[in-house]
Amino acid sequence: MSTLDFCYFTHVCSRTAHRRAHVIGLEVKRVVLVSPNVELWNSLFELFLVFGSTIAVLVLGYMVYLVIKNRSSTKSVKESGSSKRFVLVLFVIMCVVGSTLYVSLEEATPFYYNPPSGPKLVVRVYAYQWGWNFTYQNGKSLVDLLIVPVNTTIVLNITSKDVMHSLGIPMLDVKADAIPGFWNTLWFLVTTTGNYTSAIRCYELCGAGHSYMLANLDVVTQKAFYEWYNS
Repeated sequence: MSTLDFCYFTHVCSRTAHRRAHVIGLEVKRVVLVSPNVELWNSLFELFLVFGSTIAVLVLGYMVYLVIKNRSSTKSVKESGSSKRFVLVLFVIMCVVGSTLYVSLEEATPFYYNPPSGPKLVVRVYAYQWGWNFTYQNGKSLVDLLIVPVNTTIVLNITSKDVMHSLGIPMLDVKADAIPGFWNTLWFLVTTTGNYTSAIRCYELCGAGHSYMLANLDVVTQKAFYEWYNS
């Protein structure tokens, strides 16, 4: 029995106990892996945060300024030239921010859908009530466990055997719907090895066993993976 075969055996043995702990609400610590996918979404989040905070400060600052300026006045405040200029400046800023965000998303979309060139490991994912089947190109198949090599582009072709599901790996910031009769694709690349329990989850309410629809992600060295893959 190889090391990865033993890992799969222990995964199957611990699967029921872990899922029971998950269902009763035991807290699972969120781990963030080092990956180009994570870096992309983190950079976009930081961009949105900077622009959103800037606009919020301008708007709230102007509101506070008006409140302080007119706090003793009992007359209605007529619109002045300065307020018109401020509205115009704010409108221009919002247009610039909107354009910048649009361009940023346009640049991120091809990256999200198109994996980088070079060697890839393609895995077919079949969602069903209530589990995941991962089938490799050589015919090997695993249930509720995805084993991948480190520093390798992984392409998941995803579909469903019954109802609609949604495969998500929060630590990699990737997610795609599993739709019966239709194939969706996502990709990721992990630069660190490790065994990640319940890293793969269903994000579409799919029936009574939805909360049980978890799978582990094992990232191993390329040597260990291909020894198992070719065995």
